[in-house]
Amino acid sequence: MKKTQDEIKAALGDGPARFAPVGERSLEEQLESLTEEERSCYDTLKKRWEERVEEKQSKGDKSKHSGIRLFPDEMYLTFARCSPGLKKFDVEGAWKVMKNYDQRFLAITADKLESQLETKTLFVVPGLKSKEPDSHDLFYMRPSRYFPKDTSTETIIDNLGYCMSVLVNSKEKNDAEGIAFLANMDYWSFTNFSISYCHSFMMMLQGKIPVRIRMFLIVNPPSWFDKIWSIMKPMLAADFRKKVHMIPESELKEYLMDGFEEYLPDDIKSGKASTQDMVSDFIKYRKFVEEKK
Repeated sequence: MKKTQDEIKAALGDGPARFAPVGERSLEEQLESLTEEERSCYDTLKKRWEERVEEKQSKGDKSKHSGIRLFPDEMYLTFARCSPGLKKFDVEGAWKVMKNYDQRFLAITADKLESQLETKTLFVVPGLKSKEPDSHDLFYMRPSRYFPKDTSTETIIDNLGYCMSVLVNSKEKNDAEGIAFLANMDYWSFTNFSISYCHSFMMMLQGKIPVRIRMFLIVNPPSWFDKIWSIMKPMLAADFRKKVHMIPESELKEYLMDGFEEYLPDDIKSGKASTQDMVSDFIKYRKFVEEKK
């Protein structure tokens, strides 16, 4: 049973409760609203995966996939909605994503990731949305806080995958229509970059997990960022490149909701929301909802 916003507010206060979704339909309600073709896709994916798990597990240690396991029911709907390309509920496209999904992401929690989240490198921003009519929820990154020599690529990728998954799993709209990403490039330098890290990061944004990124804002890139873009560009599919916007902070109003400053982390000049409180509240909220039922 998912905890309600009132339960979270009573236990933790208003800060952590701002991350809790409100008025969301249950999985059962969402499934009932699907068309016959969409429901068939969901059922087919679930049945195929159950058969795959049974087959792999029956081989025991002889199979490199012996540790494979079932997904939570809601994830089959997420996979169905996040087929590569523009078409949703495409069985074969979704199946490819399912087979390539690294199931270790299912076990990542705020408790395990707490020390990384506390670096304030990458986190979810409650209330902040892209400009209407899309109004996508956003997650935020300060790349200058990540140093490849000090922190493994796996750690930052876990951080990324976790935040993207939290956003998608928390709201039906995010699951069905996608989310947005804002990278604040203030104080970023070559010490914060490596090709292997960049490649892993870009692959995550493009379908390594079932999440649709609808907009990628690169804010305040340094004057020499074209050198990095020449490395990044080949890593991005042509349709994804169209979602990337490299802009000065003064142009945020063209991409974000009216009044965005009140929700934007004060980590960036125009932001007014406490970054420290935001990250602390996010960790408290996630640890609370991830407690064993």
